[in-house]
Amino acid sequence: MHVFHLSPRGRDGAPGSASRPWATLAGARDNLRRLRAAGQVAGPAKVLVKSGRYEVASTVAFTEADSDTCFAAAPGATPVFDGGEVLTGWRVGTRLGRTEWTLDLPDVPAGRRFFRSLFVNGRRAPRARFPKFTPDQAGGQNVLRVGEMLEPEKTGLTDGRDTFKPRPGDVDPAWTSLPEAEFVLMHYWIEERLPKPALHPRTGWLSFGRRSHFVLYESHPKPDGTRDHARYYIDNLFEALTEPGEWYLSRETGRLYYLPRPGETPENTTIVAPRLHSFVRASGAVFGETVERIDLHGARHLRGLEFRGLTFRHGDWYSPLAERHQPTHDGLEGQDLPMGGSPQAAIAVPGALLFRAARNCRVTDCTIEHVGLYALEFGAGCRDCSAVGNHLTDLGAGGIRAGGSELDGLGDRRTGHLTITDNHIHQIGRIFHQGIGVLLVNAADCVVAHNHIHDTCYTGISLGWTWGYRDTLATHNRIEHNLIHHIGAGILSDMGGIYTLGVQPGTVIRGNHLHHIWSHDYGGWGVYLDEGTSHVLVEHNLVHDTKDAPFNIHYGRENVVRHNILARGRHALVSVGRIEPGHFSANFFQNIVIGPSESLFRSGYQGNIAVGALVTDANCFWFGGGRAPRSVNPESYLKEGAPHYLSFAAWRQAGHDLLSVIANPRLTEGRKTWRIAKNSPALKLGFKPWDWSKSGVRPKSVRPK
Repeated sequence: MHVFHLSPRGRDGAPGSASRPWATLAGARDNLRRLRAAGQVAGPAKVLVKSGRYEVASTVAFTEADSDTCFAAAPGATPVFDGGEVLTGWRVGTRLGRTEWTLDLPDVPAGRRFFRSLFVNGRRAPRARFPKFTPDQAGGQNVLRVGEMLEPEKTGLTDGRDTFKPRPGDVDPAWTSLPEAEFVLMHYWIEERLPKPALHPRTGWLSFGRRSHFVLYESHPKPDGTRDHARYYIDNLFEALTEPGEWYLSRETGRLYYLPRPGETPENTTIVAPRLHSFVRASGAVFGETVERIDLHGARHLRGLEFRGLTFRHGDWYSPLAERHQPTHDGLEGQDLPMGGSPQAAIAVPGALLFRAARNCRVTDCTIEHVGLYALEFGAGCRDCSAVGNHLTDLGAGGIRAGGSELDGLGDRRTGHLTITDNHIHQIGRIFHQGIGVLLVNAADCVVAHNHIHDTCYTGISLGWTWGYRDTLATHNRIEHNLIHHIGAGILSDMGGIYTLGVQPGTVIRGNHLHHIWSHDYGGWGVYLDEGTSHVLVEHNLVHDTKDAPFNIHYGRENVVRHNILARGRHALVSVGRIEPGHFSANFFQNIVIGPSESLFRSGYQGNIAVGALVTDANCFWFGGGRAPRSVNPESYLKEGAPHYLSFAAWRQAGHDLLSVIANPRLTEGRKTWRIAKNSPALKLGFKPWDWSKSGVRPKSVRPK
């Protein structure tokens, strides 16, 4: 293998030796291309990257010409590829009685530069906003609500609008910076950014440069038929620059404002503004995606590109167009404005490191932090790629996303056989609150295992991208031994620790530890099988302390749920939203189900939970006092003759849990795992114990080679 060297003190015109290294990532790429073209390098090449800060001013593109190349930290080195610029030359002054730093950036009003992120002493600084929303449990309560809507009788999910009236006093006509602000709506399971607000002073209505994708309600109707309006906060509002740590950049004047925190001075404070959105775009060539003439089945893949032990830091965000991710434009008829956000999972937001049409590419033991997009993406046409042992934190969207064409798409654009293991993913959804820890869209035969995911605004792991019972490519995926906790933070609804969509034969969800999952309105489930999920095996999971049920099915068929511990779901312990005639949603056997909870089994909006939802038996139930809570059919959705409440005796009379027991399972709760006593009655019913202490990231020494 040919070995070269990279150093911040190097020179791209040097030979790349240990004593005369190259200087930049792009320079190393170009030199290797030249050496290969000249026949001086054949086969794999490794570039050892020495410690230091490498400035990256623009995205570095790799193609199939860069195959079989590994960029790896030199032994003991900690190299950082930094997409930011340290800002200096601050003027210190006061305004409205507050200490204020200002810096004039002439490139901003000239249109050559603008940024939406600022990092101060290693921390993401919030833009000036009103009210003081933060993407966490406490700050998530600081919101406004839409006042009035046009045509409120239009309640279809995608009846979005570009206009609403705020409540009296929420928007001040005197705000001169309002046209540069963004209104961030939060409703259902998404956030949406509406830019270029214009307040019409005579009518009091606001209009925007984009429309919302979803109707401006909070979520589905309440039991009494009423609906709250969507929540929102106002981002990038100069008049809201009031608290230490906040900042504002004016497009018109180019002046950057920062309010220092106590103890900060220009001498002891490092302020960084990003200069790029993504660091790496690594892509082969596929038919229909380039101006070159490529045979329909003649894709040229990028192969064997690897990044190992590197840090990528300081990237910005933008609001991508969501329309291109819609399967059809039929539902967009009559709309002449782009949508304000993704329909789910921040699907329109790409990765800061992005691979497409790639084979055997790897990102290993890297850190990606302080970026505005997803951290890493294996997009269309990626096969046999891996992300292992990475630390991904402070991310605008989510951690790792993957997926390619749908079932009827071009074969060379299909994605699968990915390995996503031992990654620590946290503090995500900072900008795009619907970002997900690990997102598999249309991807098959993937392993997502031993990841540690926490502190999100939405779902931990999501797989599948088909609504209903249509065939799908999202098959034979293994979701195993992940530690997922403190998910949701009460920001969005309709979410869970592990979330699935569509028919997924061969998929296994096994040995995961999920806890403390909290939605805003409805949802907040542990394992959530949504929209036709079928043929999935859910076993040996420990799920506890959830807002809604630790296990929930919206609707689906022929799933198997066994050997799980499901505990302390606030509203229910097991639920099925839509019960369909002709098939069962799941076989539910040999689980341990523990209260307290408002209900044991619960239906949603269609059907009787006791008829046709589940085949359930040989379970161990325990609720402290020994008496099970009632199972529930919500009163507002009852069909004629369906009972509102079912006692456990009535549940059994309906044919359920005839072998099950209400008995203390004799569990000992630990921080990393729960252990079951040898004399537990659950063991007599066939429950198979599991050791959840192995969930989460493994030490590097015990990972598979």
